[in-house]
Amino acid sequence: MLTLVLAALRARRAQALTLLLLSTLAAAGAAASPWYVLASTERMATRHVESASIQERSLETIGKGPVDGGSVKGGSVEAQLAAEAKQTQRIVGLSGFTTYTEAYLAGQVGAGGVQPTDPGAARTSDSPLALRTDACSHATIEGRCPGAADEVMVSYRTARWLRVKPGDALTFANSGLPRPIQLRVVGVYRPDDPNDPFWSSTDQLVAKSLPSSAAPEITEPVDDALLAAPALFDKGLPVPIRTIVDMVAEPSLLVDHAPEEVRSRLSAATVEAGNNRLTLNTQLGATLDKVERDRRLVSLGVPVGAFQLLVLCWFALYLAVKYTGEERRPDIGLVKLRGATRARSWTLVSGQSALPMLAGALLGLPIGYAAATAVTGAIRNASVNEQAAALSGGAVAVAVLGALLAALLAERRSLSSSVSELLRQGSARSRLWRDLFDLVLVALAAAAVYQVKHRASGDAAGLALLAPGLAALAFALVAARLITFTAGRMVEGALRHGRPARALSAIYLARRPGVHRLAALMIVTVALLCTSALTWNHGRNEGRARAELEVGTDRVLSVRAENRLALLNAVRAVDPRGEHAMAAVESLRSGSDRVLLVDSPRLAKVATWRPEYGPGAAETAALLHPDAPAPIYFTAGELALDFTNHYSVNDPSRVVYLDVVFADPKGTRVGARLGPLAEGRQTLRAAVPGCANAPGCRLSSLQIMQSTLEQKVFFAARPGVEVTVHAMTGDDGRPVLSKEMLADRTRWRLGVNGNPPNLIVTPVADGMRLMVAPIHSGGAVDPGVYPLDSPAPLTSVRASKLQPRLVGDQRLRYGSISISENVVGRAQWLPRLGDHGVLADLEYADRLGADFGAGESLQVWLNASAPADITKLLQDHGLLVLGEESIDGVAERYASFGPPLTVQFMLLSAVVGLALAIGSAMVVAAVERRPRARELGALRAQGAPARLVKRVSVEGYLVLAVASLLFGLLLAALIRAYIGDVLPYFGDGWSAP
Repeated sequence: MLTLVLAALRARRAQALTLLLLSTLAAAGAAASPWYVLASTERMATRHVESASIQERSLETIGKGPVDGGSVKGGSVEAQLAAEAKQTQRIVGLSGFTTYTEAYLAGQVGAGGVQPTDPGAARTSDSPLALRTDACSHATIEGRCPGAADEVMVSYRTARWLRVKPGDALTFANSGLPRPIQLRVVGVYRPDDPNDPFWSSTDQLVAKSLPSSAAPEITEPVDDALLAAPALFDKGLPVPIRTIVDMVAEPSLLVDHAPEEVRSRLSAATVEAGNNRLTLNTQLGATLDKVERDRRLVSLGVPVGAFQLLVLCWFALYLAVKYTGEERRPDIGLVKLRGATRARSWTLVSGQSALPMLAGALLGLPIGYAAATAVTGAIRNASVNEQAAALSGGAVAVAVLGALLAALLAERRSLSSSVSELLRQGSARSRLWRDLFDLVLVALAAAAVYQVKHRASGDAAGLALLAPGLAALAFALVAARLITFTAGRMVEGALRHGRPARALSAIYLARRPGVHRLAALMIVTVALLCTSALTWNHGRNEGRARAELEVGTDRVLSVRAENRLALLNAVRAVDPRGEHAMAAVESLRSGSDRVLLVDSPRLAKVATWRPEYGPGAAETAALLHPDAPAPIYFTAGELALDFTNHYSVNDPSRVVYLDVVFADPKGTRVGARLGPLAEGRQTLRAAVPGCANAPGCRLSSLQIMQSTLEQKVFFAARPGVEVTVHAMTGDDGRPVLSKEMLADRTRWRLGVNGNPPNLIVTPVADGMRLMVAPIHSGGAVDPGVYPLDSPAPLTSVRASKLQPRLVGDQRLRYGSISISENVVGRAQWLPRLGDHGVLADLEYADRLGADFGAGESLQVWLNASAPADITKLLQDHGLLVLGEESIDGVAERYASFGPPLTVQFMLLSAVVGLALAIGSAMVVAAVERRPRARELGALRAQGAPARLVKRVSVEGYLVLAVASLLFGLLLAALIRAYIGDVLPYFGDGWSAP
């Protein structure tokens, strides 16, 4: 019997090879599905962990007690931290974490011998005293790492605020200490990357917010930790200390463990930690929610796509076997005529389909694995790998079993026919049950579409995911019958008008058995391919749009700079023509009042501008950067100030100074303090070596300051002081401020940072008079007068208008600054800020703020034409690059989440479906080759022209293919218009503005 089957296959090689190909495609699609789902799960988990905030991928345990009362009785703090880390790891019981340890003690720090709690202390910070294991290897240190019990390192921000350097003394106070601790600064540290989990996984190391009720001169957080040596904690502090174990999740956590396992373990660990006198805090649940949501989508959507592909495979195989069976009918008749038993007949016939299908299964299994891993990557977890292999084998078995059943169904009528019917070679007429089956499919499709439009909830519900496929199949069945019906109606007209070729082609389409099934298959595959491609393209475009909105330009470098002006000048020095790079500062601290400051003259060339941003980039830049008077620059090593001072209120307990404040090219505050001020006219000099070289320093403000006799604390002067400034010159005698400039009131402004001004400015004939306001608010005041070198109020473009605090006083807040704002433009959306935020000019905002501060996020925006070495150039100009994000990278990240991966699989399955339809058409053509040749030969023998016969031989197939293509395209358009996207591209519900 096997010999007969093989001989039959050799006799019909084309049909056998086509069945082999179709079976291979079916098996490959089935085999790929489990690999794709499980590999996508790993890929999604990895991306979600990588993109999660540090709070959403870490956990911490907190303990409290004296060092010698911890888990290591009488042991060192290092041993105690190591023991608590081991205990926390045991309690959590999951691999995939990186562990950091820390001990700290909250308190207040003061410089020198001044106690931090002394009311006369000028500068203090709330920096905790901390031991962070291995901190010295994660920071750049000026000086050295502490080793002794009285040695500490201070962050560069805290050191700048406290005005300390290595070798200086600090005093640390805590309410539980009997007396403050005297410490010595041995190093000033700067974190290599403040965003690294080593520094960012805990709130005690790098301060995130300004101190409460911060003084105006505090422009950035200054409460960074004092890093101490273990010896300080080992000497037995008479107060309880807090110990922290930070565990930061790596992608392997959710690759090696299912989200539900992690959630269950964390719940149990929280209770167990409490039983061990530890407090466990974590926000990992938010990341677990995202991973579980995407896993549900992929686990539902991919099998639906695989099932849809299998149905197409079975349908294609059914048609292929059905057409092949038509050619085998005489063979079956002869076998029956010679007395073969029913079993031998079934074996002979089914074997001709079963052998190619089984061979296709063996070929399809590795092909499916290779295709899935090529798209999503290999599976890392060994147990998941085994699970995928088992599921893949089962899926192939289901695919082959379904294919065999489809083949038997296709052969059933031939095997049950009589010998006379088989030898007659006439096709049987269609039966009623096939029409009923078509009606059932149409009804099912209608139910699915209804559910999508009216009943579906959540990500997918019931038949919703199958709706496009079912709708396509129902429409295709109707359209296919319309093709055959229309062809039948065309015959008479074609004959009447003398068009025999058209009539013969129409007869072929109308009367050839199975044509409408083949047409339905082609229509379905074209429709599904177009629908999937449109959905995929639409999703990719949305992902790209979201990336453009969230990033702002092709690449954004996160950098560290001393201040805003240093950032601005460094970027301008690297790219003086403004062709590739733009400085930007993003401020998110103000909640809904999110601010983005940009070097707006470069906006049009650097930013990726979208229509949602309102006016064009060039127009927006013009709105943000209107013309303003040029700033006043001072280039000299010494200044001389000619002024007249008058005390209208005699107060011998106070000492008054006049401060001249400059900004040097690096944005650093350079102050010249002149005084004490005597009564009458005088000329005072002060050295300003930082301004000696070109381009010099920009004049920022003139301030009248006051101190007590001890001159330890300086503050805005009290009423009773009048200073008339006549001129300011450099050491070369050239005037920087002439009396004409000083007397021009339009060249000067008071502060706009929200604090009430402390001065009344009056132009006089020989200069400018500064009088301390007679009414003092008692709160923080602005002691300066400023050159008018930027528009005031600051012009801005808002994505949404906020309610002003006062009528006519719309304010913009960034860092420690709150300044008046003039909203000159509106936008639906703004880059990086979304639909809530404000865009303003960086240079003008920095001048108006006059705080010499930086910001929460310093950035350099780069367009696609930026040179490859621009990062190095920026570093050579004093910027430290901390990280980078790009539109391409963010778009690719979104494409790695659940819905896009599901849509991608559906697109791939649609491509395979189209290949199946082409294979089925090839089977039909191969089977019909000989009978069609006989028919066309008979036509030629009866006198039909060769040209007519040639046209008829191809026109039927061509018309069928073109009609199926057009109906498929029409169907795809209808599905997109009415059903749309069954799966949203973004699992978090984001939609394009």
